[in-house]
Amino acid sequence: MKMQRPVNLDLTTISMPITAKASILHRITGVAFFFALTFVIWAWSESLSSSEGFMFVKELMTSFVAKFIAWGTLTVLSYHVIAGIRHMIQDKGCWEELESSANSAKVALALWAVLAILAGVWIWS
Repeated sequence: MKMQRPVNLDLTTISMPITAKASILHRITGVAFFFALTFVIWAWSESLSSSEGFMFVKELMTSFVAKFIAWGTLTVLSYHVIAGIRHMIQDKGCWEELESSANSAKVALALWAVLAILAGVWIWS
């Protein structure tokens, strides 16, 4: 007789380690950056098309929404790069133990928070 095991589908009750959260966030920021590139490429193309296009993009970048999109783009790019470097270091055989892997994930998240704040200060100042 086959036993039916209980299935927990409530994701809020599942406790993931910091390394799993960092890895999932790396994937999410990769997808988010892919979509954010549409704004970056459009703004770049428009600004290079003519002097009127450049002035339009320059004026557009003074709005809160455009600044927020730029901040979000820089933020997801910075985490994706930081986590990518962390993963490449792990591919070389470093930080594979549980404690060092968790510490490197914490450092990556802390560095990302600092860079997100600095990007916000740079964009909104």
